[in-house]
Amino acid sequence: MVGGKGQLMMDQYRTPYFSGLLAYIAKHRASFHMPGHKRGRGIHPDFKAFLGENVFLLDLTEVQGVDYLHKPTGILREAMDLLADAYGADESFFLINGSTVGNHAALMAVGGPSKRILIARNSHRSVVGGLILNGSVPVYMPVQVDPELGITTSVLPETLEQYLTQYSVDAVFVTNPNYYGISGDIKALVDVAHRHGVPIVVDEAHGAHLHFHEDLPTSAVDAGADIVVQSTHKTLSSMTQSSWMHVVGDLVDREQLRTALRTLQSSSPNYVLLASLDVARMQMATEGRELLEYALEVAQYLRASINEIPGLYCFGDERIGRFGIHDVDLTKITINTLGIGLTGYRVEELLNDELGVEVELSDPNNVLAFVTIGDDYENADRLIKAMSDLSERYHARLPKLETAAVHTFPELPEVVMTPREAFFAERERVPFREAVGRVSAEAVVLYPPGIPVIAPGERVTPETYDYIMRRKEEGAEVQGAGDPELEVLEVVK
Repeated sequence: MVGGKGQLMMDQYRTPYFSGLLAYIAKHRASFHMPGHKRGRGIHPDFKAFLGENVFLLDLTEVQGVDYLHKPTGILREAMDLLADAYGADESFFLINGSTVGNHAALMAVGGPSKRILIARNSHRSVVGGLILNGSVPVYMPVQVDPELGITTSVLPETLEQYLTQYSVDAVFVTNPNYYGISGDIKALVDVAHRHGVPIVVDEAHGAHLHFHEDLPTSAVDAGADIVVQSTHKTLSSMTQSSWMHVVGDLVDREQLRTALRTLQSSSPNYVLLASLDVARMQMATEGRELLEYALEVAQYLRASINEIPGLYCFGDERIGRFGIHDVDLTKITINTLGIGLTGYRVEELLNDELGVEVELSDPNNVLAFVTIGDDYENADRLIKAMSDLSERYHARLPKLETAAVHTFPELPEVVMTPREAFFAERERVPFREAVGRVSAEAVVLYPPGIPVIAPGERVTPETYDYIMRRKEEGAEVQGAGDPELEVLEVVK
């Protein structure tokens, strides 16, 4: 029984955690414990009518026989052992605070005050939170850019080699694949880090499915990365906020990692989320390749159809080998809209407001649609029809936007103090323009794709200021900063 690229050793049809919860529910015990809704009896009728009864029966607390997230010895331990077996990891963990808590725990396990971590500059905002928690000194690496698409891609192995030769660091942190499904040479990156004797943490939030089909990019777990964090709710079938983490090898202090998870995750985990992780693992381990084969067929049909529409372009594996692109996850559908004279932001608005289609994100050049095991041809046809409609309405009337708005970052920042030091420093609010030359006390994150342009402890430069203002004018949303309009910024006093 093989569900993907690896050889399974355990009975992956089992769902010990979900089955154990059902067995407990069947006992019909009188409930004098949390949660307060008491198996749904206290839920408002309107809410209960919509969700049904079973979800509230499954919403338990740490009662006898259902195991403990922070000290699993029974059915939850079995479920996580099955997860490790499904991916070929040495140990795996369920996460109930999303991949954010996985990144935080990983950084706490490999970092600490006075330690230095080499970080790809396109890393998610959660990395800033992890640095605030662990007190490490960040050393940033540049990432490649595809100027034709206007998106950042990946870190080159030779860049990693250069930085590891130049700097003494305690760990490496990279994001792979990126939001758009673009993958760097993750096996080469892992090999470079290990040649230098340092662990590599991979934020694989958008790659939980990669392990289960040979036509998808290599998963960081298969590449031998030391810690891999995956958002199962993004590309698999578990519920939102549920993720998992894998550990391979012995370069990471696993007890330190467990301590970090006990510190950061709730002591009252949501058992519905945990059960959904158990079932999602079973589904992928037993039929993942077949499900992904169909998803890839739908995605390729969607890509080919979009590419026949005048003014639109959806890239595929023809871009491999250029601009740091080592491989492409073909389930991600990135539609470049410049040829119909509209920004991605405007296309997303029209899709939402007029055409009944919701995409994952937009940027100045593209809209991004996800295809997962939950999609079918009928759903794909709705997007094709909507994009055809936009092409008919705008392609002939509007001039093409010939130049892509490149998402490359400004020059790597001057790190004046650690994010933790800046976070706890005395601060003051100044007009954003006057923050140039000052040390930021907060993060400025542009969505999409959720990458910090300014992190706490970095000096704000004129180039950074201009870049942020330009992206705001294009339609990017500002998050992270206390003032969402970014009229003022908190700086170290």
